[in-house]
Amino acid sequence: MARLAHYLMASEWRAALIASLLLFLPLLSWAGASVVALYALRRGLDKSLMVTAVPMLVASVMAFGFGDSAMLLVLVITVVLAAVLHRTLSWLAVLMVGLGLSLVLVFLVGALYEETLKGLVVAIKEVIAPPAQLTALGVDGATVDAWMASLSVGALSFVHMVSALFALTFARALQAQAYNPGGFKAEFEAVMLPPVFAVGCLVLAATGFLIDPWMLRFSPVGALPLMFAGIALVHGLTSMRESRGLIIMFYTALVFFTPYLLLLLALLAVIDAYVDFRTRARQEPPEDEDE
Repeated sequence: MARLAHYLMASEWRAALIASLLLFLPLLSWAGASVVALYALRRGLDKSLMVTAVPMLVASVMAFGFGDSAMLLVLVITVVLAAVLHRTLSWLAVLMVGLGLSLVLVFLVGALYEETLKGLVVAIKEVIAPPAQLTALGVDGATVDAWMASLSVGALSFVHMVSALFALTFARALQAQAYNPGGFKAEFEAVMLPPVFAVGCLVLAATGFLIDPWMLRFSPVGALPLMFAGIALVHGLTSMRESRGLIIMFYTALVFFTPYLLLLLALLAVIDAYVDFRTRARQEPPEDEDE
């Protein structure tokens, strides 16, 4: 990874071209944003204008010329978060700013993908909940439509934010490997949310389920900072045990039990904000210590 980072940083034009090309790849478009973030993290936005401007222009053409705004949204969010991390050196600041961007993103996604999401809701209903079945269960179809429409907006916004966060995380890992080995590992494993912020995210995530279906669109993005902190907690605890097997088991379980494990991670992040599991783990005496 260090060689890759040095290769990209060796030429601004090459990095701009690679980032622009990667934006066109469906499963690797986040990598294009990651290249831009690497420059923003290393040099700051004011000294990486070329690497930022060229991919941004390409993404803008795709958005306004072909109606595909996903690249542009992810790229803009990644660049903003990279600028925040470069200036503050704080993942907590990134998560707080990211939450604010997420709330704006929800409204943008709702406006940009309104017709697409309506068609998606109709298709999902026909597959998992046909009108005849809903009538038999005594469920109001309009209520189901409201819930599903709101959740689809939130889910798509969540995917965009995850892509941006993953791009930023990968860029930070590249930067650390090349210029500060072990630095990313240490700062990521130390991520812990303040209690007020953690509870606020939990309330935002739960409001849609408990109060109003319209608010459900904010639930996925509200839970995202908690999930990020939960993953950091798992990495921190497993690092203390120096066990690669545990982290491999964790990500394997995440693949097969994604919704349940993400929910558990969110809850653990809230508890950790008050309990601080990592500090408690450091204070525990070794198991083989003589009594």
